[in-house]
Amino acid sequence: MNTKERLQRYMQEVGKAGRREMSAAVGVSHVMIGRLVRELIEEGILTECGMAPSGGGRPEVRYRYNSAHGTVFLFRSEEEESVHRGILEQLDMNGRVLEEKSARFTHLQAEILDDWLDEMTRRWRRKPQRIALHLPESTAARELTEHLHRRYALSVNRLNTAEALADKRARTLTLLCRRGMMPQAAYRNETELLPCNHLHMLPLPDRWETMNYSDHTLTEEMICRLIQSLTCVLAPERVVLYCDYLTERLIPRIRYNLSAKLKGLEHMPRLHFRNISAEQIIPALRHAAARM
Repeated sequence: MNTKERLQRYMQEVGKAGRREMSAAVGVSHVMIGRLVRELIEEGILTECGMAPSGGGRPEVRYRYNSAHGTVFLFRSEEEESVHRGILEQLDMNGRVLEEKSARFTHLQAEILDDWLDEMTRRWRRKPQRIALHLPESTAARELTEHLHRRYALSVNRLNTAEALADKRARTLTLLCRRGMMPQAAYRNETELLPCNHLHMLPLPDRWETMNYSDHTLTEEMICRLIQSLTCVLAPERVVLYCDYLTERLIPRIRYNLSAKLKGLEHMPRLHFRNISAEQIIPALRHAAARM
């Protein structure tokens, strides 16, 4: 990410700021900030929004991030009784939904998605910035990613739910475990967020998709072995576990089991537990798609 992209991301996060705040946040000179601000204004990404209160010196112009300058497309799939429901959402740059289309399918045809994308782009007349895909790992998903990238010459990113939920603090491992699904994980180091792929290859005792979640002994052991494996590789300072089956009985069992498994470590990661539902995941996906 270059300096201009960092400045754009900062303004997207804070909404409004003056040049002094931008300079301190991005770490470049006031002269460089002035040039970048002019470029972003010309591109419609920033607009002037008044003057900051004067403290006795020269009043400073403040700038607002313009969420209407572009658009992001988020395509996700939900399984419904042996068929899939594909949902395409057009979002503004703050992750708010402008328009949505959906259809049920047994096999997704790229041409259908092309028609939706073209129709939404014409209607809203906003410049597409990127396309985010939230799809299960498969050959079809990889082929769709390549097709969209070739056709639209845009950044096409695969987004997993753990990345969308990921904590902003450095050295934090975010782990998502939902009923009937393979876990997902993402690790934020000092500078970037990294997806933890290939969790299915870890030496775990059973298949997550068919696991009996009412068996707390098995569930506890599965989660602890997964956290142990990732902790030994990544050495996180914090682990945030999202589940849709956490109970008051299961949480202390996980803490105790994991403390025994990681007893030899010099620094134990701090554990945080979050119950989460499908309804809470969708807003997180939209927010992440707008800020990828």
